[in-house]
Amino acid sequence: MEIILASRSPRRLLLLQSAGLAVEVCPSHIDESPLPHESVSQMVERLCQAKAMAYQAPDHCRTPIIAADTLVCIDGQALGQPEDLAHAKRMLQQLSGQEHEVFTAVCVRLGQHHLFQQVRTGVRFRKLDASEIDTYLNHNDILDKAGAYAIQSGAASFIEAIDGPLDNVIGLPVRTTLNMIEQILKRF
Repeated sequence: MEIILASRSPRRLLLLQSAGLAVEVCPSHIDESPLPHESVSQMVERLCQAKAMAYQAPDHCRTPIIAADTLVCIDGQALGQPEDLAHAKRMLQQLSGQEHEVFTAVCVRLGQHHLFQQVRTGVRFRKLDASEIDTYLNHNDILDKAGAYAIQSGAASFIEAIDGPLDNVIGLPVRTTLNMIEQILKRF
């Protein structure tokens, strides 16, 4: 099956390809600034839907468009992509020894119809020392990752516990996405 991915995330692309989908990458470019008084849950929902709607598909297009947004949340605060390595270090120090949540919102669009779903995964980091954080930052490309870490790479060793889908933390809950594609194709 063919889909259009409205994201430049190589992790989402790999997850979808691994599920057997033929993926055309057409990233949407939207303003991802948070709105005043917006919760993390509201923000990922708004952003993923905006990304899906920003893609200009022809009216007769029968190819599902997939958009997603992932944010890390600790104590109600969204941790998006770090601005630089110093910002990434502060994020990892904040997550050290703490529980946090990863929210991913997925929007599947077909023409003017769309479905939306959000998945939450709880993650607990063990206590990290400064040298571990520095080593991780020096050996991993993290500036495009929410919360400044990638569980599928060196950050797997930071995890003490996880409650929810692992692929959600990577950036796309695949089973949820496949179910949504199936639903929208049957419905519309």
